[in-house]
Amino acid sequence: MKLLLLLIGLGGAQTSEVGFVFDNPYYTADLSKRTVNGKVEDSGTLRVLVYKQFGVRLERTQNRMHWAPSFQRAGARGYSSIAMWTPVQKHQRRDLKDEVVFTREGHHADYPEIHLEAEYVFPKNAPYFWFRSTMSIVKPFDMYWLRNQEMTMDDQFTHVAWPGKDGKPVIVDFEARKPLLEKDPLPVDIPWVAFLHREKGYGFGAVVLHYKATKTASPKTSINDGANNGKYWDRRIIDQTATKLEAGERFEEQNAFVLFRVKEDAPVAEFLEWERKLRALRPSRWR
Repeated sequence: MKLLLLLIGLGGAQTSEVGFVFDNPYYTADLSKRTVNGKVEDSGTLRVLVYKQFGVRLERTQNRMHWAPSFQRAGARGYSSIAMWTPVQKHQRRDLKDEVVFTREGHHADYPEIHLEAEYVFPKNAPYFWFRSTMSIVKPFDMYWLRNQEMTMDDQFTHVAWPGKDGKPVIVDFEARKPLLEKDPLPVDIPWVAFLHREKGYGFGAVVLHYKATKTASPKTSINDGANNGKYWDRRIIDQTATKLEAGERFEEQNAFVLFRVKEDAPVAEFLEWERKLRALRPSRWR
């Protein structure tokens, strides 16, 4: 992959029909295809994010790092997600002067009732990227679990941060978060959330720019433990509750995902500086 990027230069390179690798001075984003249980998965969804300054490879072993939107109909044994979207019916990658814009549209093979639209925007000289998705219901069915705004990673962080009720950041280790969130679950439309490694000095967070849902059931933002001490966050729009969705229901998200440096005396200061800037920098066509 490194040789390929050196030959292509900043902006990265197409690696399959849908997948590609993007590269800028701050990070490498791998959206390439993979093979799972003998089947090719070419969804064009983020697999790995390499933070160059720290040499850290953010990923989720056996899964893609970016995991949602995800969905599970009532009665299904498990859920599917945008990460497993193969084939992608429509896709386009545009290499512009200052950014690469990658759009997808269609439906997951197992969920023709949901029309999916998704877009990544990768700036060529910044430590962040943009993502938006829309799920439009085109045929009635019963949903059991519906999520978006999910990033899932291996054991690469020590702490989680979110805005408290007074607006000031709450920063705790993952074990300490449990009683806090049991008492006061995070709102479904929380403005931001971030993971950080206090000792190694790096972090990764989400700035929520827009969220809209025409129907919810037990909604919240969740900070979760995964296998082998993995960690992930997600927005639970319909949380394991059989819910009738009608044609015309719509679920939208717009986010900026940021790599940042963690200072000992102000762990999320750099992230919060980016949060303020990114709310003003949001792509104009998204407004």
